This record gives sequence, structure tokens and C-alpha cells, in this order.
Amino acid sequence: MPIANPSMSAKARRPGVNRSGLALLALLAILLAGTLFAKDLQSFPGSQLVVTDWADGDSFLVRLPDGSEHTIRVYGADTFEWHVSDDTDARRLRQQRRYFGISGYAGTPAASIQLARSLGETAAKEVRAILARPFTVHTSFADARGDGRFKRVYAFVTTADGDDLAKVLVSRGLARAFGVYRASPQGNRIKFY
Repeated sequence: MPIANPSMSAKARRPGVNRSGLALLALLAILLAGTLFAKDLQSFPGSQLVVTDWADGDSFLVRLPDGSEHTIRVYGADTFEWHVSDDTDARRLRQQRRYFGISGYAGTPAASIQLARSLGETAAKEVRAILARPFTVHTSFADARGDGRFKRVYAFVTTADGDDLAKVLVSRGLARAFGVYRASPQGNRIKFY
């Protein structure tokens, strides 16, 4: 018979009470509730890109038609990190280099890092060009985490030409189809995407 921890309350020592199981159930309930009660996407046609020096291809600042500004993180696309600033970014850049098969480019890690960063910069420049004309942001303002100093929200972006920005970036080889996704403005689920 297992020996009960004397610091545990009598209630916690009862047979059948498993705290880790209860914690898991609570977490699943929270995730399920978030899925079932997720806010609908709101669409903001006529949005504009706010050019910043920190933006990359999948995270950037936008101005909605009401004048409010939001940092968005594009659903379903991951571009190369080109502003590598800490160990977290460096780790992510290593993962991205492996995914694209450029980890050993030119025989040195430094050369593959430089190539990855230049591809990240190219993606950021491409996004600036694509979003030079007003576009539509679709968001429920779900928290996209990221840098703790700045609030980001997840969003889909429909370009002035009617294209999905993530799809454009992936098709041009500037991003991988990766990351958080939800039903698109057209109702497409992740399997379709």
C-alpha cells in the first residue's frame, strides 16, 4: 500500500482523486470552451500597413479603417526570423532552416543563418509591396502571444487582389504553412488550408 504524503489533506489522499487528471480535464475543458465559443471573425476592408523597422513577413502593424493600430500575426504562415534577438528566436531560426533544408548551406552554420535572415528580409519587403494598397484584415482579436512588450492578434489578410497573404507567401517560397489556424473567412478548415 502506498504511503500517503503527510502534508496532503485528507481530501487529497482519498482514493480516486488524481490531481494531474483533474488538471488535464480542466485544461481540456478550457480549450474546448475556447473552440466552441470562439469569437467570429470581423472583417476590416480598407486596412493599411504601417511600415516599421521590426516587422517581418508574418507579423506587422496595421491601421484599421477606424484609425486603431494593431500588430497582427498572420494565421497559417511562418516566415524566417530576420531580427534574431535572443535564444528563442535563434532556436526558431534553426527550426526554420532545417525545414527549408538550408541548415548546412555553404558548409557553415553562419552562411545558412545569413541566407535564412536574407529570406526573412525578402519576405518582409514582399509583404510591404503586396500590402501597399488597402487590404482586408479578418480577425477575432485572439491573442497571438509573441514578444511580451507588444500585444499581437491573429488575423487573416486578404490582399487588394483578393488573395490570401499566407497562401501567397507560401507559394513564393517565403514562408512555410505552419502555425495556428482557425476556420478562414471562407469557412475553410485547416485540412483544406
